[in-house]
Amino acid sequence: MVSRVATMVLGLLAEGERHGYDLLRDMDERGMLRWTRVSRVAVYKALARLEDEGCLTSWTEKEGNLPEKRVYALTSHGRERLKDLVYSLCASQESLRFDMPVGLAFIACLEKDEAKDALEARMVFLEKQARRLRKERDVLRGLVDDIFLDILNYEQSAYRGEMRWLRRIVDRIGDEGGA
Repeated sequence: MVSRVATMVLGLLAEGERHGYDLLRDMDERGMLRWTRVSRVAVYKALARLEDEGCLTSWTEKEGNLPEKRVYALTSHGRERLKDLVYSLCASQESLRFDMPVGLAFIACLEKDEAKDALEARMVFLEKQARRLRKERDVLRGLVDDIFLDILNYEQSAYRGEMRWLRRIVDRIGDEGGA
């Protein structure tokens, strides 16, 4: 399985050297943390593993009275590894993930009002995500490449599509005698 965390770490380091904390901050600021679960521990484990593999080099820096910080940079092997990871992810044969529909498959175990409440809560979440993506796109326009903006558009479209689908299910629940 291709490591999405390693890909994000290598991709960001391809732009320039960074501290581990900076990597996580950049992932958050660019909205990458929506794509996969990433913790601080996962970033530092990926950094250690990638350095052991020869993909990264690191050194410590000290600024004034601040504690030493480890700085990471990509090696030529790391650039090749990044290319391999990106190719593997872009050519992925992995199916879409449908975690939420697992619950939906058994929604009949809920009372009609509970089922509608649950789905409406999901739709509120999706609407907030779509609005946030629209704002991110507006802020990032001109700062990131068009491919990144296309990713945001794709995500927003997926949220809107799921909202339409869930609205039909909520309407169907309302029309039927029960969930």
